[in-house]
Amino acid sequence: MARKLKPRTPFAERLIAARGAMARKEMAARLEAPLTTVAGWERGVSFPPPEMLVRISTLLGASLDWLIAGREAPSGSAPNGTGLDEGLLSRICEGIALLASEEGVQLPPGEQARIASRLYSDLVHTFEGGEERRIGLMALLRQVRREVGHAG
Repeated sequence: MARKLKPRTPFAERLIAARGAMARKEMAARLEAPLTTVAGWERGVSFPPPEMLVRISTLLGASLDWLIAGREAPSGSAPNGTGLDEGLLSRICEGIALLASEEGVQLPPGEQARIASRLYSDLVHTFEGGEERRIGLMALLRQVRREVGHAG
């Protein structure tokens, strides 16, 4: 019998809740992901890439806005029907990785997920769309750079 995981992040807790009675092994097989990778997501030591988040959302029937940020998306908020602006999330993740690399700091996966979730939520709830969100993301990443620079 598999041991019970202790989730370290809100995302990990929501992922476990969304999986419900489905076995972790079954979820991993249906996602075509290694079991150890899925266990890492559920422990909160790693975070799935944007493409996998979409697959998880579809498989488990949970909105991406809930999985990532813990709240339901307003209806019609994203054209893909998932409640997630995939391009925006991808730009956020790339921006966080780039600034961590430029600052020479290692951000643990849980911290990356918390930053990405916060930025995504702020951008979606503050800016109407495309260009506004891109400019807002640049400003928020500058703020994160200052926070990371002071912590390191």
